[in-house]
Amino acid sequence: MREAFKPYLPGVLAYIAEEISVDVAVRLAETRGGREVYIPHSPNEDCKLAGLVGITAARQLSNLLGCGTLLVPCGNIGGANGRRARIEELWRLGLSQPRIAAEVDVHTRTVERVVRSLKDDRQSDLFS
Repeated sequence: MREAFKPYLPGVLAYIAEEISVDVAVRLAETRGGREVYIPHSPNEDCKLAGLVGITAARQLSNLLGCGTLLVPCGNIGGANGRRARIEELWRLGLSQPRIAAEVDVHTRTVERVVRSLKDDRQSDLFS
């Protein structure tokens, strides 16, 4: 049986995942990771935050974190290191390379390259 991918959510993202939901934390990391987002005092449906996470989650974030600018961490969701970590995790869970490429939104050659490097790392451990 395969386990679901569990993203690494650092700092405030882990707090959001614990207090609101993992989905909200992941959505924030995917859409704004490494950048700032403004949390209004009283979010409405027209605010940018509501467009990113939905009005209910925007209100929950405002209640949880207060009003102001939030620098959203990347976790292992954004950037090259995030993609590599996600490819590694999904490969270890047994997903096929084409499925991993679709899940991570990268080319299959990228997945092949990462998987090959992981296999090389394991082989070098055998000789240590």
